[in-house]
Order: sequence, then structure tokens, then C-alpha cells
Amino acid sequence: MRARRRACSVNATTPAMSVKNHTPEYARFSALKFKPFQGLRRALQYRMVWLFLALARRIPVRASQLLGRWTALLLLPFIPRERAICAYQLAMIYPELDARGRRRLARRSFQNLGMTLWETLALPRIRAEAERWLHLEGISELRAVYEEGRGVVLITGHMANWELLSVAFDCMRIPAQAVVRSIVNTRLNDLVVKHRQSEYMQIVQRGSKESPRQLLNCIKQGDVLVVGIDHDVDVSGVFVDFFGIPANTPRVAASLALRMGVPVVSGFGRRRPDGSHLFHFRRIPVPKGLQDDKEGVRRYTQVFSDAMEAHIRECPEQWTWNHRRWKRRPGEDDP
Repeated sequence: MRARRRACSVNATTPAMSVKNHTPEYARFSALKFKPFQGLRRALQYRMVWLFLALARRIPVRASQLLGRWTALLLLPFIPRERAICAYQLAMIYPELDARGRRRLARRSFQNLGMTLWETLALPRIRAEAERWLHLEGISELRAVYEEGRGVVLITGHMANWELLSVAFDCMRIPAQAVVRSIVNTRLNDLVVKHRQSEYMQIVQRGSKESPRQLLNCIKQGDVLVVGIDHDVDVSGVFVDFFGIPANTPRVAASLALRMGVPVVSGFGRRRPDGSHLFHFRRIPVPKGLQDDKEGVRRYTQVFSDAMEAHIRECPEQWTWNHRRWKRRPGEDDP
């Protein structure tokens, strides 16, 4: 209850603020962990996801999207922590919006997340109807880079439904591997991994013992390595500006490009008004004069961050504002 009251107070009283020279101060939330009946809870989690997967296979994609929107609206009162983070960050980045405008933007962002969840459950149906639900631009540019045989790093972000990249690579018949966080519930994790990966998209568990070797093999084989750059995750990163505030950003794309000559391509998604999705692929060349050093990695990562920010500004309601993007501070984990 204490965590809930604190979250709600942030949501209600956070004032508009200037982004320039701002240092984010997130509210602290107590983590409620119920250890009793852990085995039972994990079994119920597995069964619930299994049932949702079975349901999503049997209903039209549009019904899944509608379920996603309503799921988000129904759950909003029960996720005060996520609402507080979303409200705080929107006030920080869009001080020109009044409270009503920020609430509307937050609600649409959560609805996008709900649709993303149910669309991901419905991946087999979307894969079977890919021509209807997926539109791809810049395929020739991505394919030309892939055919160079040096491997490719594709940077992306949690926009629209990023999970549909697996369908995109199936359509293009280009082998890829995506780095994702594992789920603590191992049985559920195995189910979700099996559901997410496909013939041309394999899943790499971030932080596992095998992941470094898998990533290197992906590049050595000339495949595409998919990396998200818009979340503060537990990987080696550098601090670059994101919406004018230093944000810890994964450095792997810039490191591979500068040290091994691996080309980098962006692949950002967007949800269209008719419910379909558009992915645009574009090569991001290495700026002249960058060296294989810390500053070179930082400067090239800044180019990626700028591209991600520009895309979010075009459709901010499709980004995950409930993630604490500026959680870490320069000097704390800056390599």
C-alpha cells in the first residue's frame, strides 16, 4: 500500500519541467515478493499464458487488437508504478503538454502495449497473413548489406510491436538473432522463447553463459544481430543524449561496427491506422573520422540514439514510456 500511495502521488502532482540540465529523480517503490507458494504461482503463470496462446490462435487478429486495448484500460487502475513512471517521464519530455494531454498520451501508450501483447500471442495468425499485417520498406538496402557477408547489426526499439520483426525476417528470408531478457519462470521462459522464434529468427538469452559465443557466431556466419537501444538494460553501455538527457545506451552496435567493420542498419516499426505495421530499414554509415576507441563508440552510439529519438517523436504514443529510460546516471555505471 505504501508503494501504491507513493506512485499515485507522483502521477498526480508531477509538474511540467525543463529537459535541459534535468536529472531524473524516480520515486522509489518497494518490491513486493511473495515467496510462499512460488511453485504454484509459476505453474499458474505457465497455464495462463498457455491458455492465452491457445485463444489467440483461434480468434481474428483484429479481435486480438481489440482485446489488447481493453486489457490495457482494465489493468490501468492496478499498475500505479507504471502509471507514475509514464506520467513522470512525459512531464519531463513534453512540458508543453497540459496534464490532460499527458494522460491521453499515456493511455494511448498503454493501449499500444496491450495490443502488442495480444498481437504477440497471435504471432502464428499474423505470420500466416503477413501480407495483410506487415509492410516493409528498405528491404533492398538491408539485403544489399546482408549480402556483403560481414554480418549486420540491426538497431531497433520498443516501438509499435517490435516482436513482429520475427515475421519480417521470415518474409525476407534473412536469418537473424535477437537478444532478449529471460523470464525467471524457466518453464514459462521456454514456452515464450519457442513461441517468439521462427525459421529465420532465433532468440538469444541475454546474460546466459552461451550468449557471447552465440552473438559472435551470428556475426561470423554473416547473419543479422537484432539489438534494442532504447532501454536501460544490464549490458555494457555508454551515456549519450536521449531527448536532451544522458541515457545509458547499449554500446554493442557501435563496438562491432568500429572494431570489426560490421555494418549497422536501423529497423524501426510503426503501427498504422488500419492496424497493420510498417517497418523501415536504413543503413547508418559510420561518420568520418571515428576511431576504434571509447569516444568513437560514444559518438556513433549518439547517432543511433538521435535516430531512435526522431522516430519516437513522430509517434510518441507507440513507445514504452513506462520504462525508466534514465534510471542510471553518468558516473555510476559509465564505462
